[in-house]
Amino acid sequence: MEKRSYGYGMKMTGLILHSFFTIILTISVFLLVALMNKNILELTDIGTDDFLSSGYYLKCMEQKCNDLSDYLHLTQKGALRTAEDDKRYLQYTNEFKQEYINFCYWYKADGVWYTNQPDMEGQEEFDTQTILMEAKTMGDYLLYDMENKEFGTNIRGFENYFFSGYGTQMYWPLEDVVLVIGVDTQFPAQDDLYEAMLEYERLHPWIKVSIAGGLISLVGWILTLVYLTLAAGHREGEEEIHLSHVDKIKTEILIAGFVFLTSELMMLIGKSGGKDWDVSGLLVASGTISFLVDALFLIFYLSMVRRLKAEVMWENSLVCWLGRGLEKTFRERSVTVQVLAVFAVHMIVCFVFAVGAFYYKNVLALVGLLLFSGIEAYAMLRSAVEHYQILKGVEEIAGGDLSAKIDVEELHGEDRKLAETINNIGAGLLHAVDDSTKNERMKADLITNVSHDIKTPLTSIINYVNLIKLEDIENERVKNYVRILDEKSQRLKQLTEDLVEASKVSSGNVKLDMQKIDIVELVCQTGGEFDEKFETKELTIVTKLPHQAVYIWSDGRHLYRVIENLYNNAAKYALEKTRVYVEVQAEGETAVFSIKNVSERSLAIENSSVEDLTERFIRGDSSRTTEGHGLGLSIAKNLTALMGGKLAISVDGDLFKAAIELPLYQGQDEVKEKADKN
Repeated sequence: MEKRSYGYGMKMTGLILHSFFTIILTISVFLLVALMNKNILELTDIGTDDFLSSGYYLKCMEQKCNDLSDYLHLTQKGALRTAEDDKRYLQYTNEFKQEYINFCYWYKADGVWYTNQPDMEGQEEFDTQTILMEAKTMGDYLLYDMENKEFGTNIRGFENYFFSGYGTQMYWPLEDVVLVIGVDTQFPAQDDLYEAMLEYERLHPWIKVSIAGGLISLVGWILTLVYLTLAAGHREGEEEIHLSHVDKIKTEILIAGFVFLTSELMMLIGKSGGKDWDVSGLLVASGTISFLVDALFLIFYLSMVRRLKAEVMWENSLVCWLGRGLEKTFRERSVTVQVLAVFAVHMIVCFVFAVGAFYYKNVLALVGLLLFSGIEAYAMLRSAVEHYQILKGVEEIAGGDLSAKIDVEELHGEDRKLAETINNIGAGLLHAVDDSTKNERMKADLITNVSHDIKTPLTSIINYVNLIKLEDIENERVKNYVRILDEKSQRLKQLTEDLVEASKVSSGNVKLDMQKIDIVELVCQTGGEFDEKFETKELTIVTKLPHQAVYIWSDGRHLYRVIENLYNNAAKYALEKTRVYVEVQAEGETAVFSIKNVSERSLAIENSSVEDLTERFIRGDSSRTTEGHGLGLSIAKNLTALMGGKLAISVDGDLFKAAIELPLYQGQDEVKEKADKN
């Protein structure tokens, strides 16, 4: 299977890129929508930057004609105008009768001419062709001559407004009217057309930017979402699916929360879209909202993906929880029916007494309600006391007092059965512990007896070997045999002694003489005894000891046995020509002695677990080609525990570290009492 990278850094990069693409995509869409609302965005305008050739210019001209037709209609009404008409009329007058204006018109109806040109105002006769020539010299023009049935314009698409638009004939009739329009395309006057040109030139470049940004961000959004979908729930180097705290929320609650928050944000987007934003304001508003929406979407979407991958979508739903609850209720109907029946009786009795007492105002019913409530309260209190008695008994048994018994004489019903069952469990545990203790004692006795039986013939062997060594033996082969017999017999003697000691220590049959001891001095003395052994393997001792004494509460003889064993392990198993680090330091209320060395053999391969090294007959050298029998660390661990301390073994590759933690001397009797208990 191809290995994919689902590291934390890659995921964070994917999230950041996804949010970035979301913001860019949203901003692009908002810009396009805003440009459409301003009539700046037309499909025909994408390839042109000329305002006069744009659809926006055509929309502006159509709006000007709408305003002009309404203005002319109000002008012809004269005194018949209403107050609202007068208000609009004044607005149109300000629009079309400015001193400097780029939009000029001449309109003839019923033989009367209307124009916004001051030098021609008041004249009754105009020549249409002369006016048309003047309009053409301005740049853009329009001729709408229904007297001679002529029409002409150089404004692209403007003819559709007069002949295809619904309702335009209401103000531009098809008979007896002449309309000539001229637009100065140099826009010397700063009127509404001039402002429209500036707005177009300012906003039109954003069309291409928005389209390009939208397409690129859409592709990036899809790609990052695909990656996040694949990476959801995965961690680098692990196969199982990991669920977050969000995934523990019930599925229906998560969906409802997502729908609610999304609806609120959509309403906020709708309100924001309805406002007239400038470009900078639009960027900030749309970017902020899109970031919130994307964060909410990713939380919901990735949680659903992780649930599907881990196959907990159904298990973590309210429907499943309710279904299992009902199933359990019907499965345990003997208990549930009983509880429901008691609750139903309680409700019925309380309802009857309450109706009699408060509706019919019956004193006996009120007394009955109080008595019934008192009986229920007594029953609940008695049940609570019985539960407390059972809990105390369970705590005593859990605390190690297996002989503790719960008094069942004052218990009733289910509580009495439960207490009897707990008593039986305690008795069974006590019996099992007694059997286990007897077995351990039998094993210890067996080891002691066997070791004693071995020591008698072994002593004879050692003595005879010593006698042979005193003889003058010339045969070198025989001398070698005697040497091997001497080494093996001494090793067997040490083994039997260690077996007896390990048996005593594990059973706690060891007398301790707890005293005030300077562990720094003890370590220095022990290290000095091993200088020769370390020099043989070219090992360098690096010590880090406090300058002042560190006093502990311990047994000096047994503590020396423990430290000696750790030094001996380093001398036997450390890699030649390496360093052995020894350190003593006081931490809080304890002193810590540690020794570290590089093992000659790979401990990670030789032992499946670090804790195995402190078990009996377990050695770092599983092939048993070196000296030792695997009892040293086991004896050291048990001795340390008896003295109130702790021996910890750790392995990092081939680096072996042993640490002894013992209580500091405090000059208090409770320290000794604590050690004696341990």
